[in-house]
Amino acid sequence: MYKSQGRRLHIGLRTVKTGLAVALALLAASLRDAAMPIFAAIGAIGAMSRTLYDSRRACLTQFVGILLGCTLAYGFVTIFPFYRDPAAIGLGLIAMIAICNYFQWDYAISLSCIIFVSICLNSEDVLWYAANRFMDTATGLIIAYAVNALIKPYNNRGAILRELDNLLAAVPPLLRERVAAERYPDPAPLTERLHQLDDELTIYEQQTFPHKKERRRDCAYLRGCFQLATRILQELEALCVMDVPGVPSPETLQRLSEYGIDVPGRGQTSADQHSQVMNYHLHNLLDAYAYLKEMRKETALPDKR
Repeated sequence: MYKSQGRRLHIGLRTVKTGLAVALALLAASLRDAAMPIFAAIGAIGAMSRTLYDSRRACLTQFVGILLGCTLAYGFVTIFPFYRDPAAIGLGLIAMIAICNYFQWDYAISLSCIIFVSICLNSEDVLWYAANRFMDTATGLIIAYAVNALIKPYNNRGAILRELDNLLAAVPPLLRERVAAERYPDPAPLTERLHQLDDELTIYEQQTFPHKKERRRDCAYLRGCFQLATRILQELEALCVMDVPGVPSPETLQRLSEYGIDVPGRGQTSADQHSQVMNYHLHNLLDAYAYLKEMRKETALPDKR
């Protein structure tokens, strides 16, 4: 009978870093007697992403959004005395969105529009509001990015190695089903594992860590593992679209047996076209699988990055 494990309270490292960043941002804002400390906290929360790459993008989005919103709002309020009119604000937003689209600043449209409207509706001293909004938000962004970078930055190398292990473990059963049982296995789970591996590798490649030269070599090495895994999937898919199964050669049978795949009733060489095609794809698949296993042994070395 299924027994529910219930809910479990989990406080992860990013949760702790977010609380610390907000506390430090509010402390820094209070030390300089900030006019709007809430925006320091908002900046810290927005910049505390899972990875440093995401944190940099969040910081860039907020910096550009604040600068653009404040600058255009200042010009709008200065030029048009009827800036509080709803129709005028709507026209101003249209102009701001058009400018963002022209310069391909689409990532900053939402924040810049919010700041534009808030300045038009709520501020008597536009320059004072804009300067303080920028200073307070920048305080939160800088502190959050520093906390995220200095306190155990996100490193998903272990997740990549686990994905490689799962992929390696999934290949022999699929081969056994296709070659020994002469059935057509579904390669979709293997495809999904490859997508997950590619996503994790992309995250890993975007990180900024010390020893960048070593990190670049490691990224290239792990990407090579991914290419071998892709080749394995391609060869398996080729085997799965064969209408007529061929006869594995003695050499192929020997290599399959090394991975615990025994093919009953086989052992005689066949020169027909189907057998040649099957042995060709099996040869390529087993080569890629063997290379990947060897590379995985090397990636198992302690990670000093």
